[in-house]
Amino acid sequence: MPPAQRLAYLIELGGGRCAWCALDLTHARARPTRDHIVPKVKGGPTRLENEVAACGACNRLRGHASPSSFVSDSRLSRGVTPQVRLIADQLERLQEVIRTEGGMRRIRDYVAREARRVRELAKDS
Repeated sequence: MPPAQRLAYLIELGGGRCAWCALDLTHARARPTRDHIVPKVKGGPTRLENEVAACGACNRLRGHASPSSFVSDSRLSRGVTPQVRLIADQLERLQEVIRTEGGMRRIRDYVAREARRVRELAKDS
């Protein structure tokens, strides 16, 4: 899928909002990006199941932080409301890909742990 189409899909998946701060990504001044839920530096694949649409500011600010820690930090420090259920759903989709296709041993435990943590955070929203 071409990058522009991929980003459009992710924006639609997130209801037109940044996964991390809920900024309206359809606004003319928004700078939407694709963000890897499991960072590439930690072995995260470039797959739709491992990506969400994010504003440029959140993508930069997050860096390589784990999804669960960035959700918690965003709530406490920044006072924003991340789309926790979207992030949890994507992590669960990635888990399913790992289960069905195999491979990705490097991130298997990380994804399972983060899926549990983010799902717990979703209960608080």
